[in-house]
Amino acid sequence: MRKTKTIFSLFLLIGLVFPIFFTMAEIGIFSKPPRVELLNKVTEPDAPTLRVVADFDFEPYSFYDKNGEVCGLDVELINEIANQLGMKSQITFTDWQNCKNLLQNKEADLILGLEIFSHMNGVLKTVPTSKDTLSIFGKTKIHNVAELKDKKVGLMVNSVITRIFDLNCEFVDFYTNTAILEAVDKGIVDFGICHNSVGMKIIEKSTMDLVPSVSLMDSYPAIGVRDDLPELRESINDIIIKMSNDGIISDLDEKWIENFTHTKSLKDVFDKESRFFVIYFIFFIIISFLFILILINIYHREKELKETLEYDKSLKKQNDILSSIAGVYYTMHIINLSENTVKALSSTDAVSKYVNKVQDAISQMKAVMENTVEKEDLDAVLEFTDLTTVAQRLKDKKWIIAEFRGIEIGWFCAQFIPISYQNDEVEEVIFTTQIIDEMKKENERLQKLSSYDELTKLQNRRSYEEKIKALEKKDSTNLTIAVFDINELKATNDNINHLAGDELIMGAADCLESVFHEIGNVYRVGGDEFTLIVDTEIPELQKYADNLKEKVSNWKGNLVQSLHISSGYACSSEIEGFTCADLKALINIAEKKMYADKAEYYKKTGKERRR
Repeated sequence: MRKTKTIFSLFLLIGLVFPIFFTMAEIGIFSKPPRVELLNKVTEPDAPTLRVVADFDFEPYSFYDKNGEVCGLDVELINEIANQLGMKSQITFTDWQNCKNLLQNKEADLILGLEIFSHMNGVLKTVPTSKDTLSIFGKTKIHNVAELKDKKVGLMVNSVITRIFDLNCEFVDFYTNTAILEAVDKGIVDFGICHNSVGMKIIEKSTMDLVPSVSLMDSYPAIGVRDDLPELRESINDIIIKMSNDGIISDLDEKWIENFTHTKSLKDVFDKESRFFVIYFIFFIIISFLFILILINIYHREKELKETLEYDKSLKKQNDILSSIAGVYYTMHIINLSENTVKALSSTDAVSKYVNKVQDAISQMKAVMENTVEKEDLDAVLEFTDLTTVAQRLKDKKWIIAEFRGIEIGWFCAQFIPISYQNDEVEEVIFTTQIIDEMKKENERLQKLSSYDELTKLQNRRSYEEKIKALEKKDSTNLTIAVFDINELKATNDNINHLAGDELIMGAADCLESVFHEIGNVYRVGGDEFTLIVDTEIPELQKYADNLKEKVSNWKGNLVQSLHISSGYACSSEIEGFTCADLKALINIAEKKMYADKAEYYKKTGKERRR
C-alpha cells in the first residue's frame, strides 16, 4: 500500500509539473539564444552584391551576437532573399540615422526595419515582414496615452511618431533604442517609445528597472528599397510573399520574436497546443482514476485482512467465555448454518422435550417454536427463527432481536448473533432467549402511568405535548381542535370538598370520551382543562357538540347534581392556507371561543367565576 501510494504521488507530481514545464518551454523560457541558420549561399565571384544597412541596436531584428557576428530576424530574412535573387548579401550595421544617410547617398540598396507608415524620402517600402507594437516604457506603468501630457518622452531621432501623433508632450531625440531607455532609467526623460520586443531585450540584458505600459500602435517592419530600384522591390515582394506561404516568415517570427523575447502569451500557447493539452489531461485523469481504484481496492483488502485477523482473535476469546455467560440466558445454542447443526450451551426441559436430536437444526427450531410460543405470535416467530434466511438478514448486522410471548414463560426476547463467516456469508450464529415478562409488564405499567391521567384514565398533558410536536412535524392541512373547561370546579372544591371536585372532573372526562372516542383523542391538559385533537376536519362537528351538551346536561353525580362545561371548537379551514406551522394559532382560536363560552355561562347564571 505504501509503495503504491508513493508511485501514485510521484505520478501526480510529474503529471501536474510536466504541463507547466511544457508551457514554459513553449513560451521560450528555457530556449537558448537562436543562431542565424539561413545563410547567404551565393559565392560566385561575378554574382551581383545586395548592399544592405541595418540598425545594430535593434535586437531581435538586427544586432551583434556575443561573437560580434551580425545576427537577428532581418539578417536571416535578407540572406534568404539574396539567395532567391542569386545575389551576395553585404550587411552593414550602424546607427539608424547613419543607415538612412547611407541609403539616401546610394551607398546601400536596402534598409532593414523600416516602418510601413514611415515617410522617409527616396524609399520604396516592401510588404511587411513581421509584426510588433510600439510600446511606452517607463519606471511605472501608465494606463492611458493621455498620461504623457506635459511629460518628456524619448524616441528615435526624426521618428515618424512626431508627425503622426500629437501627444501634448515634449519629444526628446536619441540615436539608439538603448539610449532612449537609458535616458528613462536615469530620469533624463519620463518615458520612452520603442518597439516592444526591442525594449524587452534591452531591459533583459541590462539592469534597468523599467516596465512596458500601453501600446501606442501596431508596428509592421518592412524592407526599404531605394526609389530608383522599383524592379528590385517587386522581386523582393514576390519573394517575401512566397516565404510567407512556405511558412518561413512565421517560423522566423516565432523563433526571434516569440521565443527569443518571450512575448508568446499563455493564450498563444493554449491556442496552438490545445489538442495536446486536451489529450494529455484526458489521459492524466483516466490514469489517476485507475490509480485511485487500485488504491481503494488495496485499502479494502488490507482492511478486510486486518478485520479477519482481529475477528479470529476475538472469536477465540469469545469461545473461551461463551460457556461462562451461557447461564445469563434462558437458553443458548450455537447453530452452524452451513452444516445445519445445533449445539446447546444451555437449555431447559421445556425446550429439550420437543427436540429430536436426530433431526436437523431447521426442523428442531421449528418444532420448539410451534410448541412453546403463543398462537398470536406464531407466524412472526417462525419467520424470525427461519434458519434458511437468517444469514441474509444478519448481513452487515451485529445481531437481530425480537420479542414474543411464550405459552409457559410469558414474554421472552430471542436473538441471533453471528460468530463466524465463510466467503463473507454468516456460517455460525448464537441463538439466545431471555425471559423479559416481568420487565415487559413493568415497562407497560410505567408507560401507561407516564402517558395517562390517573384520575380520568385519559391521556395526560405529556401525551398531549408529544402529539402537538408530532403534528408540527407532519404536513397535515386538515385538523380540528376543541378546548373544554369545567365551570365552577373551584367553587365545588371550596364549598363541598375535593371529592366532589374529582367527581366533576371524572364526569366531564366520561362525557367527553363517550362522545368523541370514535373520532379523536381527548387529553386532560390541566386541572379542569381538556383538549380534543382530531386529525381531520369534522363535517358533522355541530352534531358532536350537541351530543356533548346533551350528555353533560343529563349527567348527575353522587356529591354534585349537575355538570357544566365550556367549549371552543376550531377547524383548520378557519385559517387561510393552513399548515402545521399555524397549529398554535388554531389552538388559540379554540381557546378564545372557549373563554367566550365560559364568560357567557357566568353571565347567564349571574355567578362569580371564582366563588
